[in-house]
Amino acid sequence: MGRELRLPCDLKFGCTPGDDVAGEDYGSTLRQRMDDIHERVRSNIQGASDRMKETYDINANDGRYQPGNQVWLYNPQRRRGLSPKLQSSWEGPYEVVTRINDVVYRIQKLPRGKPRVVHFNRLAPFAGSNDEQAEARVRHVSPPDGELSFEEFMSLHSNGQKARYGVTREEPRDLFQTPADFCLAHCVAADLRMSRGIALTFKKAFGQLEELRRQRPEVGRVLQITAAEQEKERSVFYLVTKQLSHHKPTYQTVWDTLVELRDVLLSQSISSLAIPKIASGLDGLDWRVIRSMLEVLFRFTGIEILVCCYNPRRSLNEKTVDCFFYQTSRCKNGSFCRYRHRPGDDTIRDEMSLRRGSVTNAGPVRPCLF
Repeated sequence: MGRELRLPCDLKFGCTPGDDVAGEDYGSTLRQRMDDIHERVRSNIQGASDRMKETYDINANDGRYQPGNQVWLYNPQRRRGLSPKLQSSWEGPYEVVTRINDVVYRIQKLPRGKPRVVHFNRLAPFAGSNDEQAEARVRHVSPPDGELSFEEFMSLHSNGQKARYGVTREEPRDLFQTPADFCLAHCVAADLRMSRGIALTFKKAFGQLEELRRQRPEVGRVLQITAAEQEKERSVFYLVTKQLSHHKPTYQTVWDTLVELRDVLLSQSISSLAIPKIASGLDGLDWRVIRSMLEVLFRFTGIEILVCCYNPRRSLNEKTVDCFFYQTSRCKNGSFCRYRHRPGDDTIRDEMSLRRGSVTNAGPVRPCLF
């Protein structure tokens, strides 16, 4: 560092007295410059830190919420079938129960939600009135602007074009084994015979035919058996979509009945509904069109509709495709494998014959290639 290179002539004759030798103060100059660079870097880091703090403090709040104050909670959730841009990241209102310390609060969702502990950065003041009954009336009387009429809907979706807004969810499960907070609904005729299909199952499970007849069933109306009447945990809705059991409903009658069902659910503050594939079994309508009706009519209501597609005559655990790796003695999943392991099969080690679907002692092989 800073050492001057000596040439042979310098060693032979020496340096003339008084001449400046280049590089004598190189080391001290280098140290001075490095100190200056370090000082400037420290100054720039401190300035950047101050700017970041000022920017953060502009949007920060002091978090001084008192018990009893109503607040919003930042809780973004992704809902399938709906764009993240259309989903709200805030939910509420919540009520501040206690202030644990300067930055942590215990809040509870109104009216009887479960208390939870959150940081004040996830809270925002709620300036609304929280009149739930008034909100229900507004939702019931004034549907959102731009709602499609039946004619407009059929012009868009009669050819099977899908409408998906995250309202419906199909699952292969038993309709009658759904959680107790889900109400049930299905289609019936005005004569209430219910002699075939899932209507017969509803008739045997819930009965109450006299109560249903007292409600004067007509096409387009929704009949209801409340939980108190049947001494069970949930209500059951009967959608009258045709006059006689041997008749077939139309898309118009199904549309009118679903509109009536939507109004009934909103008036009773019901947010979860479980249904079969209504009007698409014995009634013969296209399920793709019916599902699009549900999506369009219920998209602004916040009601979740679970469509149960369980078929009791079909074993859901049956495996029909042979495991490729089991036949080459390389499957490590054992009994947990998703594909069939045939007991007693001879092990085949020729992978190319499996890929071509060659015949073995057990018959033709249906290879499963991952």
